[in-house]
Amino acid sequence: MPAFTTRLGDGWRRARRSFPLAFVPLLFALADVEKLRAVTAFDGVHVGFRLGLPASVVTLWQFVSVPQSGVNVDPGVPLSALPLVPVSVPVFLVVQAFLTAGYFGSVAERLRTGEYRFVHHATAHFLPFLVLTALPVAVFLPLALGLVESGAATGEPAVSVPFVVLGFLLVVVVSYLFYATPYLLVLRGSGLVDAARGSYALAVAGGPYLSYSVGVALFVLAVSPVASAVVVTVPVLGLPVGLAVGSVLGLTVNVATMRFVADLDRESPTVADWGDDGTDRRAPPDAETADGERHAEHVAEDEKRATTGFSRRTRVSAGYSVSRPRPLPARRAGRCAGWPSRTRRRGRRRPGSSRPPRR
Repeated sequence: MPAFTTRLGDGWRRARRSFPLAFVPLLFALADVEKLRAVTAFDGVHVGFRLGLPASVVTLWQFVSVPQSGVNVDPGVPLSALPLVPVSVPVFLVVQAFLTAGYFGSVAERLRTGEYRFVHHATAHFLPFLVLTALPVAVFLPLALGLVESGAATGEPAVSVPFVVLGFLLVVVVSYLFYATPYLLVLRGSGLVDAARGSYALAVAGGPYLSYSVGVALFVLAVSPVASAVVVTVPVLGLPVGLAVGSVLGLTVNVATMRFVADLDRESPTVADWGDDGTDRRAPPDAETADGERHAEHVAEDEKRATTGFSRRTRVSAGYSVSRPRPLPARRAGRCAGWPSRTRRRGRRRPGSSRPPRR
């Protein structure tokens, strides 16, 4: 299998060609009002580190350590309007599940066919993604509300250090075991339970799954101090730039992970045929590769020569068709080049011919 850097580079190229899908990570980042307020309200220099796996839509906040005080639990839903939580949380979950289903389904279809139908996938996979979105909220929302009430009553959250460490380890283990679930949902087209079992089986087997997980975690760890310093320290400039770049970077990680899961899972359709040099042999003709550029040059050249007396011979190379021109016989070439047909040529003399016209 290709190295992690090769997969990441391929994901970056494909993310740039699927730019509209980056609006989903952008919307999710903007919806996290608490983190936006924490960044804009902070005054000073901040450098932080993050670790994470692509268990859902990767946003800017996957790479940015937000300044905070005390112990905080992210429930995954906005708590800015706390009295309206019984109304706002279900609405937010429905919208988030709809966008997440369309996002993952579109990424998978884009890799297979080069096109995607966002609304179709959003409706087809809505229910399993709604359950998948609501599960973490059901676990962390009571903890977040309990910390808020405890902090309001005593001024300090009543959380012990062992509890924090145990919770962190539990989140890491669960994320590792099941982060491939949303990818398998759209690749296999099966139910949530089957996708979760498939993710668990891949995680227990280790091997490439473990090495890729370590690669993603180290990549996030390497990017997070730079992203945190730029976004938090200079929010006037860093926050807009971070939102834009972080959305494309999040799409890059999701695309690369989708291809990795498809390569690793035997029940998923094949979306790539990696060569020995790490390139995709099934790359479409519009791929930003040397083969794709040569294909475009062949097509333009054939269209130009098609009107000057050349036919085209098609051969298959590297998984797609390219064209090679072949001169026509002189008799046919002359007719294509503008000579009149035989019936129209009767009674006329070609220029430079000494023979009299036939009667």
